[in-house]
Amino acid sequence: MMTGSLTGKIREKGFKGELREDEPLHRHLSLRVGGPTALFAVPDNVQDVLALLGCLEEEGIPWVVMGGGTNLVFGNGGYRGCVLRLGGEFTRVQREDDLTLVAGAAVSLAALVNSSAEKGLSGMECLTGIPGTVGGAVLMNAGTSSGEIANVIDEVLLFDGRESRWVQGSEMGFSYRSSQLPEGHIILAAKFRLTPSTREEVRSRMKTVAARRKESQPAGIPSAGCWFRNPEGDSAGRLIDEAGMKGERCGGAQVSEVHANVLVNVGGATASDFLTLARKVKETVHRHYGVVLQEEVRIIDG
Repeated sequence: MMTGSLTGKIREKGFKGELREDEPLHRHLSLRVGGPTALFAVPDNVQDVLALLGCLEEEGIPWVVMGGGTNLVFGNGGYRGCVLRLGGEFTRVQREDDLTLVAGAAVSLAALVNSSAEKGLSGMECLTGIPGTVGGAVLMNAGTSSGEIANVIDEVLLFDGRESRWVQGSEMGFSYRSSQLPEGHIILAAKFRLTPSTREEVRSRMKTVAARRKESQPAGIPSAGCWFRNPEGDSAGRLIDEAGMKGERCGGAQVSEVHANVLVNVGGATASDFLTLARKVKETVHRHYGVVLQEEVRIIDG
């Protein structure tokens, strides 16, 4: 693992945010699993990001961005590089004009949805109840059967390691639960173009979406949401369920009894338990239906 000399070099470059060495990742992931990361950094502004990435590049240290930790799995061995989680100015939501909200990548998706409702702006109701942050939601094009975040994105602020620039949402290559973020780039913020409504109407639609989600998602137990992408024209949950995998366990990891496409931590699970269980689910579905399920969660090992 790293020594304090690296954190000193990062500080010398002007980094003002939080730095922690050998930080246990299970503290930050919704699954509550994962080993330590060599360095955990929380930059407060663009200057911090520039200082951090510049030092990491000089030292040849890999890095990865974490949002809310709700769609991410690190292995038992943790991560040998730096896990970067935005903070500070990236946690703010501002109104640019009557119909446009600007949200930092570290804003929780729930806070953004609530903010739009309070302002009587419609378009984000379909995202009600989805955990995580704006950055992660944009990266993965988060959504439900009633809509996705790409539908309301106007522009995205990207950082390429040297400078930041706004790009049109159409340049992000959005598709089902994915985008085409260029390698080495970080999402810093996004602008959302919404439609006028009333607070009462938006809240009413949010309530309907929340009730529907409550019926279909396991509550009060650690998970990473849907583990697999839905195959085109089908449902991963249906395939897993009909393959007889509901309730299947590997150690402390279990296929949810409520939603077959959600793997949950029923107590004491490790990252290896989840990866083993996911592999077993994929093999079983492929054997029964000839379908190769693709992960929706991001798996980082090393």
